[in-house]
Parts: sequence; C-alpha cells; structure tokens
Amino acid sequence: MLFNTFEFVVFLFVGWSVYRFLQRWRWPRLLWLLVISYFFYGCWKPWYLLLIAASTLNSYLFGFLIDRAEGRRRKLWMALSVTADLLLLGVFKYGNFLLGNIELALMMGFDAGPLPRLPTALPVGISFYTFQTISYTVDLYWKRIPRARNLLEFSTFVAFFPQLVAGPIVRAKTFLPQLEGQPEQDPKAIGAGVFLILSGLAKKMVLADTLYVLVVRPFFEHATTHNALETIGVLWAANFQVYCDFSGYSDVAIGAALLFGLHLPRNFDRPFWSQTPMEHWRRWHISLSTWLRDYLYIPLGGSKAGGGRVSLNLVITFLLGGLWHGAGWTFVVWGFWNGLLLVAWRKWGPGPGKTLWGKAWRIFATYNALCFGLIFLHARSFGDAWTVILSLGNVLEPFQGAFGWFGLLVLSLAIALHATPQRWKATLKQAFAIAPAWALGLAVVITGATLSLFAGFASPFFYFQF
Repeated sequence: MLFNTFEFVVFLFVGWSVYRFLQRWRWPRLLWLLVISYFFYGCWKPWYLLLIAASTLNSYLFGFLIDRAEGRRRKLWMALSVTADLLLLGVFKYGNFLLGNIELALMMGFDAGPLPRLPTALPVGISFYTFQTISYTVDLYWKRIPRARNLLEFSTFVAFFPQLVAGPIVRAKTFLPQLEGQPEQDPKAIGAGVFLILSGLAKKMVLADTLYVLVVRPFFEHATTHNALETIGVLWAANFQVYCDFSGYSDVAIGAALLFGLHLPRNFDRPFWSQTPMEHWRRWHISLSTWLRDYLYIPLGGSKAGGGRVSLNLVITFLLGGLWHGAGWTFVVWGFWNGLLLVAWRKWGPGPGKTLWGKAWRIFATYNALCFGLIFLHARSFGDAWTVILSLGNVLEPFQGAFGWFGLLVLSLAIALHATPQRWKATLKQAFAIAPAWALGLAVVITGATLSLFAGFASPFFYFQF
C-alpha cells in the first residue's frame, strides 16, 4: 500500500477514526495500532509479517534476558540478538548478492554451474525496522533505556505503519514513552498533520515523480554520451528527485503519526544549503546518519581515535552505509566515494564561509561533489556509470534533449521550494493547525484533485528498494 494512492487515504481515515474512539483506553488503543500496522505491511506480501514478527520477538525476548543478566552473560545476549537480526537482514537483502558473487568467483576458477537463488525479492522496509530493533537491544545493553514493559508496546514500536517501510528510523527511547501515556489530543496536531501529509504528497507526486519519469529514468536507463552541461543538469535533477521523494515520504509519515498523537523525528533540514559534506550528512536522512554515528562510527573509535584511524572509521562507516542502501557493488562505491569525500574535506577542505560569496561557492562545491556520487547510486552497472562520468568531459558534444521545457520547469520549482525560508512553511503549518474542520476537508479535496493530474507520473518511493 503506497502513500500516494486512494487506498491509503481510505486506510488512514478508517484507522484514525477508530483510533480516536479507542484512544482513551490503553490496551485497545495499542492493539488497534498494531492491527492496522500489520495490515498495512501485510498488503505488500502477507509472508513479510513472519519476518517482522521474528525480528520483534528476537529483540524483545533477548531484551528480557539482557535486562536480567550481568557481566559477560549480558554481553552474550546482546551479541546473539544483534547477530540474529543481522542474519535475517543478510539472508533476505544480501543473500542473492552473495550467491551471485560466489558463483562468479567459482566460474573464474573452473567450469561451474549456476548456484540456486532465493525465490524472493527484498522485503520492503526490512533495513529500517532491523535498525530499530538493533538500536533497542544495544541501548538496553548499555542501560540507556529501560526494557519495554510488554510485547504489545514493543511490537507497536517496531511495526508502527507511518515509518515502517522507509523511516524515519525511530529510537525506542523516544517512541516507547509515547505509547505508555495518553496520546496527545491537541486539535492543532491534526491540522499540522494534514498539512505535512498534503505537502509531502505534493513534493513526491508533482516534483519527484515528474523529474524521475521525464529526466532521471530515461537518462540512466539508456546511458549514452551526452553533453557535459546536460549531464550535470540531469545529476542536479536526480539529487532533487531523491530529496523530494524521500523528504516527501518523511513528511507524510510524520504527519500521519501526528494524527495519532505521536511524534516522529525530523529527517531532513534543507540539506542542499550545506557548506561541507559533513554538514550535509547532519541535515540529510538525519535518523540514518545519527544511527550510523551512534552505533557504528563511535564504537569504532569515532573522532577520538586520532590520526589515520579517524579517516578509516569514516570510510568504514560510509562503506557499510552504502551497502545498507543496496546489495550491489555500485552502492559500495557510492558509500566509498562519500567516505573519501569526508576524509578529504576534513583534511584539505575549506572551513565555513563568512561572506555571502564564501558561503555560496562552498555550497556549490559541496552540492556538486555529492551529485557526482549519485552516478553510482542510479547507474545500473559500472559500464553505465563510466559512460556518465566520461560525459562530464564532453563540453563540445551536441545536446540530446535530456531535458524538456517541463523538466526544467519542475527542477526550477524544486530548487525554489528548497530555497524558501523555513518560516513560510511554519506559517502555513500554523494556518492548517488552527483551521476549522470544513477548511481542512476542502484543502484535502482541492489538493487531491490537483495531485490526481500527476497520476500518470506515479513511481515507487525511491527508498522502498532499501
């Protein structure tokens, strides 16, 4: 079930209406949240429910053992729980990737037949809820949080439908306390939630999908030599397409959670204003960046290791971050590029600019360096990636029409939206928060009718593949 479908609108309305009736009673409220979350996830493929149930039971039961143990036994239970989660993720996300590479290695040594493959595609959202359960287990081991009080609360935390399939990645320390108490009943939260849902869908359907269908997909599906300026323009479009797609999803998820009186963390903070790659990753997919920092980079030694060890920690973190994005060598290279970019910028890059010109050229340099890495995130093979890279040097190549006038218009609108002051969005959000019910209903109808005009460009959310 996709956010940008009429089925989701019906699902959300029914789920919220029943929840409003049940919200004063704790157990029925939580049970209803879990039922609709499992229904939402089961609409993809019913057997996915077995995976999320297994991951939930694993972390909950081992959490119980961790909470009661001391010393080495406590560490053992934590290690077993994390290992079990990673095995589930490894088998279903990376199993066929590993088998393919083993098969290739065997064929290089002698004439070997093809190895069998797992008869399933990547389960939607498995990367996101696995990181949630791992963070719970590790935080419990370090005594940063108390153990979940019961299985119902913990299951709802793992499966809560708005953030289940593409984040934001939620931490137990911020979400479980919200389930323990009475949910927020501020009427303003409903209006704010409706605003975030509508604005998120607009970013997704009007900007992201249009850029993808008209510009990004044709360019990368048929990688040929292009003019350098044309190639740069497509990479800019690809960057804004991913941003509008994923930040739009996050807005819908945060807005839907608000309808149920629950708060999800902010996931984007105008990342393309960043003056350094380090700043960019503090503003982009914040829930993943902070997860990698807290559960990978810092345990490796972080910035306190000193010398070349810091650089190694950064590269390892981004290598694994790239592999998290997808089971393919192009994703690994994308992560490696971003790790090297951070290392190089820390050593030789300029500090934050103090003048308008100084800030502008740093933002421009950072943005384009990150766009270069997107070649490996979008390219279907290393051959296609190399073709795109070579195109960056073809200043005399004739233009081939990668951009039509409508694509340029949509890219310009995306850039303008990103450049608008944040107070404008805050003002609109406040207007929705205090609007009467009839005005919210009218806004939903008008926005829905407008968005339906772009239904022909509908595409899956970019991060569903991760």
